[in-house]
Amino acid sequence: MLQNLSKQILVFLLIVPLLSGCWDRLEIEDRAVVLAIGIDEAKPGDEKETSNATHILKLNPRTNKGLLRIMVQIAVPGRIPLGASSPSKEKPIWVLSSVGYTIEDCIMNLQQQLADQLFYGHLRVIVLSEAIAKKGIQNENDFFRRQPQVRRTVWMVVSKGEASEIMHAMPQLERVPALYLLATLDNAREMGKLPNNILGVFFSQSSAKGQEGSIPYLELKKASNIEISGLAYFRDDKMVGTSTALQIGHYMSIKEINPGGFSVMHELPGGTRVIFKATHRTSRITTTIQNGNVHVKINCQMEGDLEEESDEKFSITDEILRKLEVKIEKDAKQGFEKFIQQTQIDGSDIFGFGEYVRATQPGYWNKQVKTKEAWQRQYADINIEVNLFVKIRRIGTKNRSRNLG
Repeated sequence: MLQNLSKQILVFLLIVPLLSGCWDRLEIEDRAVVLAIGIDEAKPGDEKETSNATHILKLNPRTNKGLLRIMVQIAVPGRIPLGASSPSKEKPIWVLSSVGYTIEDCIMNLQQQLADQLFYGHLRVIVLSEAIAKKGIQNENDFFRRQPQVRRTVWMVVSKGEASEIMHAMPQLERVPALYLLATLDNAREMGKLPNNILGVFFSQSSAKGQEGSIPYLELKKASNIEISGLAYFRDDKMVGTSTALQIGHYMSIKEINPGGFSVMHELPGGTRVIFKATHRTSRITTTIQNGNVHVKINCQMEGDLEEESDEKFSITDEILRKLEVKIEKDAKQGFEKFIQQTQIDGSDIFGFGEYVRATQPGYWNKQVKTKEAWQRQYADINIEVNLFVKIRRIGTKNRSRNLG
């Protein structure tokens, strides 16, 4: 009898720790759900807005030049549309701002103004101003890496100009600005117009010894239209350059990212213009050591469709089609080489050629390179060879004399 009682007590003691799973619960109506965060440089005089919630002592006024301003879009309970809904004058989001010396300092100052606890589990977009990105985002990277609620699937982007402009934009197709921006980025990725360079990918790229990170570069147009203008690429934690929108396609071709979604206009002898749209890409990157220097060879094949021609009398024959493929190969090769040279001048290997050297030439890397800083210096002088092969698979249904299958 005593033995059975001891067993029952033991089982009870083992179960007790499992019954405390909700001790730190936070009800959803008590959370301030953050959908988007924008980060700008603070302007002169903004230091007066700090609440000193994290300061033990008065800080040196000369360091005010490092002040940040953050803006957050907070979802208003009951106003987020769950489907088709009629227009409402009530805004579904609440935009708040705060000033501080670091991201956490800004957040704590902002929390002093809110009754509910800030919650980042539904954060979707982080917008950095171009000035902040060029100055360096080491503090921003540190905060978002340490914050367990921030998912690695969040989009981090750079805004041409101030981040506040995008944070206050009110697009007509979506009542929630953060969700519209998220849809813009996600749909561009699905259409083959943007690589999947989300926050987790950016962290991985930036941490690699032979590669630098890149994220989308956005520009606010009229009527709150948000344009994906290119890629913002970094060297360590500082933004050192941007690509054009078309160069995103060059980047994706070299990295063999599919599907293809960019259409390019080419002009043929005689003035006829045609539109070629890449639909699929394959790429092979090899590295060799020649005379003590790194030589990178890129063999890229693109398949695509002929979308449009400007001359009604222009007839597509086998000969013309091959000449068009050669013309596209020549133009694309020049575009690829120009973009690669641009990143070499900026010392930012966003293509990860250094990682190929580390993987395939470990002896050379361990003796001649060793560190990320050494590769950044060496990247500007390596020899990169680009070879392209283009195949036009379809020309549409108008020209019946040619069926490419």
